[in-house]
Amino acid sequence: MKMLRNKISCVLVCVLVLCVVHGVSADENHYVNMLVGNRASGLGGAYTAVSDDPAGCFYNPAGIAFSPYLSISASVNAFSVSTKTYKDALRDISGNTIDWTQESSNLLPNFFGMVRQFGPGKIGFSYGVPDSIQRQQKQTFRNIRSYLPDNPIETYTININDNDKTYLLGPSYAFSVSDSFSIGATLYAYYRSMEIIRTQLLQFDQGEHYVINYYETKEDWGYKPIIGAIWEPLDKLAVGLTISKIYVASSDNERQVLFRDTSSPVPYLIDSTIYDFTNTDAIYFTRVADEEKDKFPLTTALGVAYFASPRLLFSGDITYYQEISDKEATYNFSLGTEYYFTERFAGRAGFFTDNANTPSLSSTQTDQPENVDIYGLSLSITSYQKRSGITLGMMYSLGKGDAQVVANSTAIQDVEISNFIGYLSASYSY
Repeated sequence: MKMLRNKISCVLVCVLVLCVVHGVSADENHYVNMLVGNRASGLGGAYTAVSDDPAGCFYNPAGIAFSPYLSISASVNAFSVSTKTYKDALRDISGNTIDWTQESSNLLPNFFGMVRQFGPGKIGFSYGVPDSIQRQQKQTFRNIRSYLPDNPIETYTININDNDKTYLLGPSYAFSVSDSFSIGATLYAYYRSMEIIRTQLLQFDQGEHYVINYYETKEDWGYKPIIGAIWEPLDKLAVGLTISKIYVASSDNERQVLFRDTSSPVPYLIDSTIYDFTNTDAIYFTRVADEEKDKFPLTTALGVAYFASPRLLFSGDITYYQEISDKEATYNFSLGTEYYFTERFAGRAGFFTDNANTPSLSSTQTDQPENVDIYGLSLSITSYQKRSGITLGMMYSLGKGDAQVVANSTAIQDVEISNFIGYLSASYSY
């Protein structure tokens, strides 16, 4: 891919090189890509010191020790829409800049959990989808500048088909050491499935063409242990702490690249082979397979919850992610509040951050990953009937930062991200 990057950057001075952009799959530059659980999502994920329902299996398993005898929670559907815009990514023949926008949408059940009594404590089982991207897109740009004198790109076509999902599934157990202290643990099975298909076709004004197809698949298996504790030093105050990490046990990765270029007047060398693309039989193809495993940071979350009254709750979390490989150490905050207007009607609101785990971009370097800090708000309402509840909620987040969308170029583009998630959840306990 490095040799291919160098070639592309020589051919397309002002054109996107989507196949080699960092982070073309799920958003690996952030750690809070999707909140799970109905009550927890409404509180913006500030749930480490609460966690007294099935979502506690995900946020802090120690909290399920305080769950009712049997509790079931399910996100019936979560609909997400994401938009990412790279400012001034292209330039047309008149000198005008053009933004490039990527869109992703998804509809899926993103959480199910249950908790019940088991021996001296509580046992839980949960399923979650903390990261999911489904992007199907086709775009056409016309009359784009190229490096060829008096020979602009008449038509630039981009086709995208990306699917990348992460699944967590497994049991939890918690018990109360005393009336004010509980501990718990979750052991999730981790599975990630990714498929990326990117095709670009450049048709020049004088008849030349450049076509490239990029195909990548990834399948990871692993596990994620979560250890947590909750302490209530005062009657209305609770403090929660968790430590977790994802370990990848096996990985199967494959990348394929196929391209053809008739815009070059002379043959050139790629991977020790001379290609003369004026010959209609000349096509470059490469396939690389490996078992390289992704690495994840040790994550520590500290939360505080203040139960001001039986109707009013305030909660806050800070989560720290250690430095790992090429990912910087970072942290995220979340704040939430809950108020029962009546015994059968509750509202929740939250604020959360999703800071980038990448360094700030330098104007002297190339091929740097994006750096965008994201800030979000959440709102939800729940209607209770006896021991069941229906929750309708939404989350909206946005961020601005920097990116490099042209490979092997020091040019930096402004990038804007916006995400919307709407969800419907049901819960039951007795």
